[in-house]
Amino acid sequence: MKIRNKITLWITGAGLLASSVFSAVVFEELIEQPYELLDAELDNRAHDLPERLFLPGELIQVAGNEVSTVAGLYWLKILDEQQRTIYSSDLVQLVDLPLRKTSSSYTIKTTLLKSLLIPEPDEEDEDDQDHLAFRVRVVPLEKAGHHYTVQIARPMDRLDEEVRELLLTLALGMAGSAIVLLVVGYLVAGRILRPISTITSTARKINDRTLDQRLPLGKTKDELHVLSSALNTMFDRLQHSFRLQKEFIASAAHELKTPLTVIRLFLEETQGREDLPQEVKKRMVCQNKILSRMERLVKNLLDLSKLELKQSFQPGRFDLTELVSEVFEDFETSIDLARLHLTIDMEDGLLITADRDMIRQALINIIDNGIKYNRQEKGEIRFAANIRKKKLTITLANTGEAISEDDLSRVFEQFYRVEKSRSTSHGGSGLGLAIVRQIILRHQGTITMESRDSWITVRIVLPADQM
Repeated sequence: MKIRNKITLWITGAGLLASSVFSAVVFEELIEQPYELLDAELDNRAHDLPERLFLPGELIQVAGNEVSTVAGLYWLKILDEQQRTIYSSDLVQLVDLPLRKTSSSYTIKTTLLKSLLIPEPDEEDEDDQDHLAFRVRVVPLEKAGHHYTVQIARPMDRLDEEVRELLLTLALGMAGSAIVLLVVGYLVAGRILRPISTITSTARKINDRTLDQRLPLGKTKDELHVLSSALNTMFDRLQHSFRLQKEFIASAAHELKTPLTVIRLFLEETQGREDLPQEVKKRMVCQNKILSRMERLVKNLLDLSKLELKQSFQPGRFDLTELVSEVFEDFETSIDLARLHLTIDMEDGLLITADRDMIRQALINIIDNGIKYNRQEKGEIRFAANIRKKKLTITLANTGEAISEDDLSRVFEQFYRVEKSRSTSHGGSGLGLAIVRQIILRHQGTITMESRDSWITVRIVLPADQM
């Protein structure tokens, strides 16, 4: 589960817990309040109604319309000291409510149906045949030196319905709160995690070629600020280590260049001697080829190190059409020997702004690959360059054996070879395309390779705003 979803659930859960506690307190207060009001009403009636039945010195039942009308709304029973009933209302004849001496207020569910007391119920209650519940109040009363017990009750025909409506309202409110909390929690979680998304996005862009980039530091020095600072410190160490490695490779390649040249010159001079046996000369020729391959490797390492260390980048305005013609003239012999059919499609006077030597090196490397790894018979090379939609596109396509998707994704890696045995036989070091990639990246461009229908295509795209 994503952290954003977890935070959303935590916020929603905490909000629902707080809402539940608040709702429970409110519900309890709302439930207790009607009972308290009803108890207060019953208590007042317990003192008021008997007063109307008393005459000085004795208790008698008065046959008065006022008393009977008011008392008819209540279940009323008056008991003397011997717990004998000395007065009872009409409702006592319908239902008997037990007397609980342990409690002054209580609720009793009776077998009396609502229809007996409510002959014309509301339309909503026509099918409601629930039994009535009575709220009972027991009040001690003293009059004329005698002690009496007043047991008074009133039916609660609407209270249960109001309680159910209240519960339904609270449930709907909780459901609405859950939806609101989910939405708000999701938005808040996104707001909280936005800096982490920025850190993740920037960290993904940082690789061995973009180690100079750093994570943005927030204005508040919170935990994310500390995390970004720690990551930036790690990137500083990585960049330093990468630079040391590249400088070491450049220094080692530079130091190897001179002794290799001296050894090659010695071998070439020694091969010209007439007194050497023929077998020795053959072995020296083989050694000279190996030495030449080592020199090319050292040269490629030097070129690659310079590019990675961002040295000697000198952009200028030049004619790409002219440069392409020069490069293909240098490869004219190789193309003729391989019996390849060459097609060039580009405009005359195609002026661009770039490092001419670097672009020349990139063209040499991709054209050299197109010649070396072309098919043996009826091979073709197609070169094209044009500017469309503010982008310069250079395409070199050659016939040859298909390249798998796994190899295509790695052909621009250092020392990677699609066919190691075949690359060795052609004198390849696995650095040619890696150098091309570094050159194109220095020009803020992209390079891709695709293999389709016996054609291998290298496509270079450079931004035209630099052209």
